[in-house]
Amino acid sequence: MDTIAYLPLRPWFAVPAILTIGVFLFRRLRLLFQLRHIKGPLLWRLSGIPHSLALLSGNCHNLYAEFHRKYGDIVVVSPSMITTSSPDLWARSNTYPGYKKSQWFYRAVRFDWREDNLFTQTDTEKHDLRRKQMIRGYSGVENLTLEADVEVCVAKLLNLIRSRYADQRKAMDLAQKTHFFTIDVISMIGFGKCYNLLDGDEDPDEYRKSLHQGLAVTHRQVALGIWWMNWIPFIGPKPKLDIDSNKGFCKMLALNKSMVEAREKEFHEQKSLGSVPRQDMLTSFMKRGLLGDELKTENLLQIVAGSDTTSGAFNGIMLFMLTNPPCYKALQAEIDDAVASGKAPRAPEVITWAQAKALEYLQAVIMEGLRMFPPVNNQNSRDVPPGGDTVIVEGEEVFLPHGIKVIPSYVAMHRNKNVYGDVDVDVFRPERWLEETDESRLAAMKHEVNLGFGHGRWLCLGKSIAMRELSIVLFELFRHFDWKIVNPEKPWKHTVLMGLHSVTDMWVQVEERVRSEHHQDIKSPIMDSP
Repeated sequence: MDTIAYLPLRPWFAVPAILTIGVFLFRRLRLLFQLRHIKGPLLWRLSGIPHSLALLSGNCHNLYAEFHRKYGDIVVVSPSMITTSSPDLWARSNTYPGYKKSQWFYRAVRFDWREDNLFTQTDTEKHDLRRKQMIRGYSGVENLTLEADVEVCVAKLLNLIRSRYADQRKAMDLAQKTHFFTIDVISMIGFGKCYNLLDGDEDPDEYRKSLHQGLAVTHRQVALGIWWMNWIPFIGPKPKLDIDSNKGFCKMLALNKSMVEAREKEFHEQKSLGSVPRQDMLTSFMKRGLLGDELKTENLLQIVAGSDTTSGAFNGIMLFMLTNPPCYKALQAEIDDAVASGKAPRAPEVITWAQAKALEYLQAVIMEGLRMFPPVNNQNSRDVPPGGDTVIVEGEEVFLPHGIKVIPSYVAMHRNKNVYGDVDVDVFRPERWLEETDESRLAAMKHEVNLGFGHGRWLCLGKSIAMRELSIVLFELFRHFDWKIVNPEKPWKHTVLMGLHSVTDMWVQVEERVRSEHHQDIKSPIMDSP
């Protein structure tokens, strides 16, 4: 029988479909009514499709900023999502009781659909417990090899640049080298062994390529709303983790597994003998009961999150510096003065974190770089708690209904005219951090930029490590070399995937600086290969 002719005879056949459509329309209209007091483009208020398309474009962060310039500090960008450029609202959503991480984003970025890590954990109590297990390892209190590990990788980076590029006047992909550096550093800090990408100036196992591909796939899944497919075991079966036969992310997973298991075995053996193991991050985690699969998951998170975010910040800061000659010269002048006055060591010694923190213009460059080019963008959303929440935005009370997702717009937030003034908020000018005499305003500026690392219980544990890397490496790069962008009209290939900057082909020309200070290759200690 023809289906159309059949339906009038069996009206109950269409009831489920009608009810489903009815429930969908009711919920959509309710959300539209609940958010009627918050501005936003009409199509985005009615459907999630425009937001999905914006995410797929890789330019969503800049689109959010345009909306905030037009509509204010809070904007509807989807029937159930708002984005905010208000530092106060974003800070509140990270500290006020009841706010939680949104599952639609954080569950999507699990490495293993069955296992959460500190970043993906949406259960607040479980998150806080895991954070307590890990915080001392990240802080450096129990990670006594941190300074030496970073110094070794800095020395390798400098020697690579000098021997293969500066001496030969050969163009160099700076984005590749910064990523090699951050991967080597975080693997050394996290495992006590190094991937040694800087040693060979290559990525034979395609770690970097696979990280980009993984981010691209996850990005599309989140944008299209099909992230839940990762939870279905028979879709995309787990690959066999074999160090000898795999490349890319599978090889990284296999290496992670083998290195953590070896260190865990060593830890238990030394503990039974009463000897002292290597005092690094992994040991700190194990001392606090983080073992087995949980330990492997957290260490893999370190590699992925710790390398991409920091290399993105490096690339952004370097681009701004190389296109701003006055800032470039001012930083090198401070560096030269620090060496001459004894505030920083002469080569071949590498500057320490304590010494780098004391250099005002260097720190101003980093803060301004993080402001103008936030290394993390969008989607780290929070769910409004049951009962909703009343917040103050632009001096007015605004009610946020339960379940609405709050997304930060760091691009707009970091160019907030109420914080930075309306004269040059869109200009890269590190001097603003040194010229501000109002202590309360300066504190507000620092607080606002630091929100890019999270806030409250969700403050990034790796913040201090990232700031250490940025400070030391930027000092040494500008101390030893002069830099020039090969193609100023197209300095790089760039997109944003899962809120992280994916940069390739950042070609630069690098030359050894001519200074009175004596140069010699920086010798690094022998490092274990994985």
